Amino acid sequence: MAGMSAVKLDLIQGSPEWLAARSDGIGSSDLPVIVGESPYRSALELWAEKTGLVPPAEVDPATRKLIDIGKRMEPVLLKLYAEETGRRARRVPQMLAHPQYPWARASLDGEANRRIVEVKWTHARRWFAGEAVPADVLIQVQWQMFVAGRDVADVVALVGPELRVVEVARDEAMIGDLLFFATDFWRHVIERTRPELDSSESTRRTLARIHPASDGTLLPSDPAIDALISDLRTAKSRAKEQESIADTIENALRALIGDADGIEGPWGRVTWRRNADSLRTNWPAVARAFRELLTDRPSDELDAIESIHSETVPGPRVLRLSSKGITE
Repeated sequence: MAGMSAVKLDLIQGSPEWLAARSDGIGSSDLPVIVGESPYRSALELWAEKTGLVPPAEVDPATRKLIDIGKRMEPVLLKLYAEETGRRARRVPQMLAHPQYPWARASLDGEANRRIVEVKWTHARRWFAGEAVPADVLIQVQWQMFVAGRDVADVVALVGPELRVVEVARDEAMIGDLLFFATDFWRHVIERTRPELDSSESTRRTLARIHPASDGTLLPSDPAIDALISDLRTAKSRAKEQESIADTIENALRALIGDADGIEGPWGRVTWRRNADSLRTNWPAVARAFRELLTDRPSDELDAIESIHSETVPGPRVLRLSSKGITE
């Protein structure tokens, strides 16, 4: 059941103080990352940002545009929610903190008759996978109910052309699990000890951001490192073996399909078709052709123009495993 009322932090939404408070605690959008249910980020990336080792990753223009559209859709979705349910929702431009765990934070989209209202505008594939509410969103609203001291939340989502209003009841067992993982993660932040690593691209990218360059030294081995290297060699060997098996099976299917489009069965469909043709421009060749056309222009002037439109891109750090002069 819901506990004590949440503490309302006196902060202006979107202000530098608001953003700082988000870094100084664990919000509802952090929980899916911590428990491994985020499709975008890893726990290591979140930890590196919370500890100040790296700044928050820059959002690309396309994603930023989608985020801005989502923000603008919030009042529209709250109005649609009121029309659908008869419950008038008010916006809650405040950050809340749990009275017992002050680092546990939540910001609500809206509230209606002590119901949390979480709004989503999305075309993400996971919303079409059969579940009314994806796991990461379910985790978010459970954390919000924990922080805000509420027993029920409504998720109102515009999924493509479909409006969904899904009631989510407070789940004490899930909240207990989330609190366990969040407490452990926050301990890693406070003590600045790295959380467990995973296989995600987010983790690889974050490690490269924390350690962007090498200093030329080689660390001595020890039994723990020897075990890691042995595990890596075994994993790579098995991966190559499995890849070879998969390639052989694919070639067998190509031979069976022959001139047909594919094969269909109770398990689904496998096809062997040509992709659409695409036009590819050889820009270095285009540049050389323009140089030949502009033979009346001084070579150093052309070099200067080329240098303006050229930039040095830092080479990425690449992990290579070598043995007896052979690099894998």
